[in-house]
Amino acid sequence: MVVPRALELGAEVVQIFNANPRTWRSRPFSTEELHTFSAALRAHRLPLFLHTIYLVNLASPEEELRLRSEEALVEALLLGTRTGAAGVVTHVGSHRGAGFARARNWVAQAVTRAYVRVAETLGQTGSQVTGPTESRTGDPSGSQAIVPPLLLETAAGSGQTVGGRLEELEDLLLLLDSALPPGLSPAGLCLDTAHLFAAGYPLHETEPDGLDALIARLRSLGLSDRIGLIHLNDSQTPFGGRQDRHQNLGYGKMGYQTLARVVRHPKLAHVPFVLEVPGLEGHGPDAFNLGVAKSMREGAPGPPARLVPAEKDPADAG
Repeated sequence: MVVPRALELGAEVVQIFNANPRTWRSRPFSTEELHTFSAALRAHRLPLFLHTIYLVNLASPEEELRLRSEEALVEALLLGTRTGAAGVVTHVGSHRGAGFARARNWVAQAVTRAYVRVAETLGQTGSQVTGPTESRTGDPSGSQAIVPPLLLETAAGSGQTVGGRLEELEDLLLLLDSALPPGLSPAGLCLDTAHLFAAGYPLHETEPDGLDALIARLRSLGLSDRIGLIHLNDSQTPFGGRQDRHQNLGYGKMGYQTLARVVRHPKLAHVPFVLEVPGLEGHGPDAFNLGVAKSMREGAPGPPARLVPAEKDPADAG
């Protein structure tokens, strides 16, 4: 149902969870299912991103939780490999008071072990973990399967969550650069607009320009070229509120104009965007939000009137 639903909504890129995001239980897929799904994605030129389950906490001081998180990451990376996914997105997790200095090593160890286990499962070692770039076809069968890059997601900064500051993600990516087996695509970054806003990055400011300041900061940290995906979400949380609460595009504290500037920024033009909004009826991304995002991309001052429900005009926000 993923591909038909994406086509119905007019989506140009797909993100799905590799399993039920709120449980540790995984669902096995047959080779035929994977082949059919991958073929449909290719036929309609739909890039696929997988998101790990919400329970993953690679930064936890509890070893048992880290091991379960590692297992969940292995499953996501394997499914991403077998479906030709362009990336696997994960939240890093919370250090729960142990501090980032300790948590960074736990994260690197768990991620490295996960990649080694994926290679062993695929019957590959070392530089054989990846094949030529052109072999990313979603073929679940062979030795040329490419393990997708892991994309660490920015966090809203609540509690002791890792990733609310770009400097933490820079540190983790540099650590992973030296820790991961050779031949892999380097780990990267997934920016979430709602999380950045809630964490205190002033995307809404135009004088001075908060978005340009963010782009400059990413460049100074060496992260500009490591952005693999952007989650385009409005925020129920006020600026700097440090809570992860998404809202439909134009309905939240960021507003249409702020998000439109993100979509149209030339330094982000090469990056795919996906939506993680609640949807007008509470069922997730829908045709309305897809239409609003495309209006932003096209430079419209607001969404077309035919898209706007009578009770509110998203163009009024922001």
